[in-house]
Amino acid sequence: MAKKDKVEKMEEAKMDTVEQKKIPNMTDLEWTDYVLSLLSDDEKINGNPTTDGLRRVFEIALNCKVVVSSSNVVQTPDPNNEKRATVVHTLCYHLNGGTPETSHLNMITVDGAADVYWGNCDKVYRNHPVAVAETRAEGRALRRALKLRKVVAAEELAKDIEDNPDNSSVSKISNNQINFIDVMSQRLNINVVKLFKNNQLPTDNIYSMSHDDAVNVIRLLSKYQQNISEISEDIMGYSSDWK
Repeated sequence: MAKKDKVEKMEEAKMDTVEQKKIPNMTDLEWTDYVLSLLSDDEKINGNPTTDGLRRVFEIALNCKVVVSSSNVVQTPDPNNEKRATVVHTLCYHLNGGTPETSHLNMITVDGAADVYWGNCDKVYRNHPVAVAETRAEGRALRRALKLRKVVAAEELAKDIEDNPDNSSVSKISNNQINFIDVMSQRLNINVVKLFKNNQLPTDNIYSMSHDDAVNVIRLLSKYQQNISEISEDIMGYSSDWK
């Protein structure tokens, strides 16, 4: 039995060696395809790798250990800069292997930068430029370290950009917020118009509501969801014609 186990282990070792030989070098044309093959289907969007996916396979592909992965916000959103956010993400990783004498040579640092504003961000995310910029910056740092060719992270692409919005529209309620309010109100049987009136919010044009007011409404609905008894009868009776 022991001899059989030994043979099986030897066969497994041979298979591992064969697999290792199949791994291309970073300078090979097949390298990019190899890295992308490590991703699962849900870690790609229209063929583009997600930042989460690249982060997961990073240490596998490079046979390394990430020591530092941090972001630095170098520009915060402000009306004077079109609410633009700029973030630099730093990756510091240590390649496995080598000797104690050469270990310092195996430490590599790579940066990736991204700036986000209404002109290069999907409308549904335009009120969160710092978060979007951070994700894009990390994706770029991962791509640079992995030396991927002709590959863009999924989060770096924008499909639904609002052309030339005025400064006020950038801070207005988003479609995601509207949909969330509608779903929650229907679930709780709350009349949205009455809810707005009770909280001194405009009801004539929902799209004129500010992003911050929408956040407060969502917080209130979440509170009601946790304790339905707090919903007063004068705001009950869901109606879908509030939008």
